[in-house]
Amino acid sequence: MNFIVGAVIVLTLLGSELIGAAPVKNEQLWLTIFMVGILAVLVPGLAIFQTYFVSLPIPLNGIEAKQRNQVIARLSACHSAVWLSASLATVWAIRWQDVVRGTWQLDRWPLLDELFILLPIVFSLFTSWIIFADLTGKISKSDSLYLSMKRKTEIACIRFQSCLLFVIFPTVTIIFLRDLEPYLSNLKAYERSASLAVILLALAAGLPLILLTACSHTKFRDPILETQINAIFTQNQIPLRRLRIWRTGNQVANAAVVGLIPRYRMLILSDKLMELFPRNEVLAIARHEAGHVRLWHTFTRLCFITLPVLAIAQTQSQLTGLATPIFGGEPLDWLGEASTLLPIGIYLAFLLIGLPWISHQMEYEADIFACQTQAAKPDSDYSNDLKNALLRLASLGRGFYEKQTLLHPSLKRRIELIEKLESNSEKIDQFNRSFSRRRYLVLVCFTAVWVSLNLL
Repeated sequence: MNFIVGAVIVLTLLGSELIGAAPVKNEQLWLTIFMVGILAVLVPGLAIFQTYFVSLPIPLNGIEAKQRNQVIARLSACHSAVWLSASLATVWAIRWQDVVRGTWQLDRWPLLDELFILLPIVFSLFTSWIIFADLTGKISKSDSLYLSMKRKTEIACIRFQSCLLFVIFPTVTIIFLRDLEPYLSNLKAYERSASLAVILLALAAGLPLILLTACSHTKFRDPILETQINAIFTQNQIPLRRLRIWRTGNQVANAAVVGLIPRYRMLILSDKLMELFPRNEVLAIARHEAGHVRLWHTFTRLCFITLPVLAIAQTQSQLTGLATPIFGGEPLDWLGEASTLLPIGIYLAFLLIGLPWISHQMEYEADIFACQTQAAKPDSDYSNDLKNALLRLASLGRGFYEKQTLLHPSLKRRIELIEKLESNSEKIDQFNRSFSRRRYLVLVCFTAVWVSLNLL
């Protein structure tokens, strides 16, 4: 689901950039706002329609699990298609960005225009989640309307927090860096470098604080486990400010290390993870997260994202010089105009191909780290703890075992790699050397391609 949300956000913002924005006449202003409001209400309206005609006549908690999953899958696919169509229509048909950027001129401020362009999309998504929250039967039908809506909203908020962590925060960071580039372009070289360094440090220190503000969290209640986790990070020379429990109403089983700066770095474990996983498996997950920090995975992923973003930001002057809409002239003129958009195409290809590959490899590398002792050798107990943790995670949902995402490989492939390393420890060094070479090769190739494009 996070991949679909991220794709819709990228397509919406990219479409608003490609077709430009012109001021809206007074007689069209309120019509555009009205049509955008209709599209924003259409999606949750469809959710109400689906819930009334499917969930009420046929209570989903009263049928067998296989049939219930099939019904929910059909509803989800139908609703996702409508949400995607309505989201893109706000840009391509209704041209909501004409009001935001052309009439209101909110593009003069970083992030403000993107916020208003995405507002109807996020509203329709969030309200749909609230309506669909009772499909699995978690909401008691005996509750009052107030308690029922309150519980549904709480469930949707937890789901939205996951979107904030994995989709919205990274997207906002990328857009913020791009929006600031025109303000930095007029500075001298050393002033621009210093300003960019200050911005990156502020983001690295501020994002963990924003995350803690947006998400509900609490302190550890197991001092022994907390001491053991702190010992893992201390042994690997990883400063950790604190450990927090992410309160999700036992809906999410996940863990993450947040923060690049040691003084602001935190380990977050969800409440469902702490409740369902035994102590040794929680420690295995903590070793996996320590591996991400020790092996500089967060910094590597940040470089893979910001390098092309900053490169594209440098061509902003070329994009603003194009006639808008870009493909509004003669067909023979499209080729020259489309060539200016080539860097964006390269970035998207890099994002969809390079970033998933590097993220999957880093997950494998963190798994290897979690299976090793301080002597850098695989330990059977550590390997079994991590395998059991991955199997337990796979049992939490249908299809989790073989499902892979943009940032994570399938649990099946991760377990298979651990088993191969148990039988042949020499493959650990071989994997690490191969991954390191390929990581640098991808960075060098992308930099070379970008430099050659700028020279041409």
